[in-house]
Amino acid sequence: MQKVVFLLFVIKFSVYSQIIPSWETLSSAPFGTRKNDVAFINNDLGWIVSGLGEAHRTTDGGQTWQLMFKQDSTFFRSVAFANTDLGFIGNLGPDEYGGATITDKNLIYRTTNGGFSWSPISNISGVTGKGICGMQAVNKNVIYAVGRVRGPSAFMASYDGGDSWTSKDMSSFAAGLVDVYFFNPDTGIAVGLTNSNHASSRGIILYTTDAGNTWTQKYTTSREGEWCWKINFPSRNIGYVSIQRNSGSPINFIKTTDGGNTWFEKQFFAAHYLVQGIGFANDTLGWIGGNNTQTTYQTTNGGNTWFPANFGSRINRFEFVNQFIGYAVGQTVYKYTGETATSVSKENLLKNYELLQNYPNPFNPTTKIRFSIPALNLSEGGKKNGLLYVTLKVYDALGKEVLTLVDEEAQPGENEIEFAAHNLASGVYYYRLIAGDFVETKKMLLIR
Repeated sequence: MQKVVFLLFVIKFSVYSQIIPSWETLSSAPFGTRKNDVAFINNDLGWIVSGLGEAHRTTDGGQTWQLMFKQDSTFFRSVAFANTDLGFIGNLGPDEYGGATITDKNLIYRTTNGGFSWSPISNISGVTGKGICGMQAVNKNVIYAVGRVRGPSAFMASYDGGDSWTSKDMSSFAAGLVDVYFFNPDTGIAVGLTNSNHASSRGIILYTTDAGNTWTQKYTTSREGEWCWKINFPSRNIGYVSIQRNSGSPINFIKTTDGGNTWFEKQFFAAHYLVQGIGFANDTLGWIGGNNTQTTYQTTNGGNTWFPANFGSRINRFEFVNQFIGYAVGQTVYKYTGETATSVSKENLLKNYELLQNYPNPFNPTTKIRFSIPALNLSEGGKKNGLLYVTLKVYDALGKEVLTLVDEEAQPGENEIEFAAHNLASGVYYYRLIAGDFVETKKMLLIR
C-alpha cells in the first residue's frame, strides 16, 4: 500500500444553532450588464447600481425593481444609503472600464428623497481622485468614500450628510483604494493596492482611529500580482477581505479575529479563480464569488474549507441585512434566506445521511470529500459509546483498498476530508462511506 498524506477536518454543528442557507436568483431583477453594488436599509428596501449608469430600487425585498436614475456617460461602481431618503452613488470615472463612452467626471451623486432625484456633489475641498470604488454611510451625517482601483488614491469624507466633502490624497499609503468600512465615525479600514501596475501590486489594508485624518498600514499581502477588493465584517472582531488576482494561483483571502488590528492569509482556491465579492452571514457562514463563470463557493467554518454553493455569476458585492436575509449582485441579483435548523423537521434531520461528490473532480493531487451524519440518530447499528462509528476508505479501479481516511466515532453534522494523493498514479478511484447501516460509494478521477 502506498503512503498517502491526508488531512481531516471535522465541522461540528449544533442541531439547535445551525443555519440552513438558501439562495435564489431574483427573476424580476435587471439581468446582463454587471450590477456593481447593493445597499439595503431593511429586509425590503434596497438599491443596486451598474456600469450602465443605472440605479434601481426595490421596496418588496427584490420581487420587483424600478429604474430610478440613468445616465449613459457615468459608470456607477458603488452605492450607500444612510436611511430611506438619504443616499449616494459613486462614479468610477473616465478612462477606466467605460472607454470613450464614460465622460462624466462627477465623483458622487446624492439623493435626499429616496432616489427619485439625484444631484452631483460639487462642494469638495482637497485633492480629489478621478473616481469612486467604495462607499459607506456610517450614519445620516458621516459618509466615507475611496477610489479607485487603477488610481489615483483618495479618501473622501462628509460630516454633514453630504452637503460638503473633504478629499485626502492617499498616494503615500496606496496606489489605489477599492473599498472602505468603518465600525463607527472614527475607526475603520480601507483596502486597495500598492502599485497601479497590477502585475507588480500587492494588496494592502489601512487602519484609522481618527476619522481618516491619519492612517497606519496593517497588512500587505505576501505576493505580487494581487490587490485587496472587498471588506466584510459579520461582527466587530471577525472580518474578511477578498484578494483579486488576474492570473496565477493559489487564491487567498485575508482574515482578522481582533477587529482589524492583525490579519492573516488563508487559501480559498488551489487553482485560479478571479475573486471579487466576499460576504458572511455570521462569523463562520460565508461565500466568495468573482468576475467569472465559475460558481460561488461557500464556507461553514470561517474559511477553513470551501465547497461549491451552486448559485451566482460575476459576484461583486454581498450585503447582509442580518444573518437570515442577504443579497448578492453580479450578472443579476441573488437573495439569501437563512433558516435555523430548529425550523427544519427533526424527522428529516434523522434521515439525512449524505456522501457528496468529491471536489474538484478530476483532481491533481488533492481533492475534498464531504459527508453528513444525521444528528441525534444514534439508535441504529454501528453506534459506539453514544456515537456512530464511521469508516471512509479509498479503493483503486480493481477494488483493492488503497487507504483508510476515517475509522473512528464521528460527531453528527457535516464532515470534510482533504485527500492528497501525491504518490498515486493517474486513474479511477472509489471512496466508500459506511456509517451505521448506511453504505455509499462514489467514483473519482486522478489526472496527473
